[in-house]
Amino acid sequence: MKTMKHIFLLLAILFVNLLPITTNAQSSNLSHIDSSFTSSEVRIGIRYTSDYYYAGRADSTRVPYLSPSIGYFHKSGLYIRGRLSYLTAANNGRVDRYIFSGGFNYFGKNFATGFSISEYIFNDLSYAIQAEMNTYVSVFAGYDFNAAIVYLDAGIGFSEGSDVFLSAEINKPIFAFANRLRISPAILINIGSLRYYNEYYTMRSQATGERKGKGRMPSTTISTISEIESYEKFQVLDYELDLALSYSMNDIRFYSSLTWTFPVNPSTIVSDKETYTEDLQNGFYWSMGIIWTL
Repeated sequence: MKTMKHIFLLLAILFVNLLPITTNAQSSNLSHIDSSFTSSEVRIGIRYTSDYYYAGRADSTRVPYLSPSIGYFHKSGLYIRGRLSYLTAANNGRVDRYIFSGGFNYFGKNFATGFSISEYIFNDLSYAIQAEMNTYVSVFAGYDFNAAIVYLDAGIGFSEGSDVFLSAEINKPIFAFANRLRISPAILINIGSLRYYNEYYTMRSQATGERKGKGRMPSTTISTISEIESYEKFQVLDYELDLALSYSMNDIRFYSSLTWTFPVNPSTIVSDKETYTEDLQNGFYWSMGIIWTL
């Protein structure tokens, strides 16, 4: 926890020191980031993600994804998008996930809001930690305070039961090269319940045979998990630091991000042999991709 506090303090100091050198030709960061479209467009993209984390949780077996996507974005703010994720793990390549989503986004001068509905279809053998969740509904709102942009997000994830999630983010976009380059350091907090997590470990992880989720006992220990205690409790799940970069060149945008996760509130796990507290570990993953706008 001390290390995490030091990192957060360092990032806060960096925010303060970066403010005077921010290059931004726009009256609002929000309007520059993704303003209301003057015309409708199709976006085709592909992204590589080094591992799969959700609210700081992940299976100890890496889940690297290569994900092509296509979406239609109407100038009104309505959009639909489809994506598949190909698991690139050694000796285990397969299409592991499909996502179909739709929603509405509004980006004003200083205010943004929107909602989305996403449907997930995971491979029966998937060991992505979110694999038992099939539908996610969310709404968000953001406001540009000039010093930083603050976003709040509320969502419900549906599996056999349902989980409620709240997220808050503070970021500070920094622009350069005539606003073609954007650098966005961010701090995030995720709050929610863990029904999806309980279902993953009591149902899917044992069916896939991976048996190696982070926070589990060593994989050499053969046991059957019957339940994660207090999975319905609404609590802080993790803190995150994120550094996103993007560069736009005509109709093509290159982007990448680095994310550090600091999970908190470890679960108590009941198996057929013993009851123990999972050993949560800090995590890191990165992604990079290209988006082509037609």
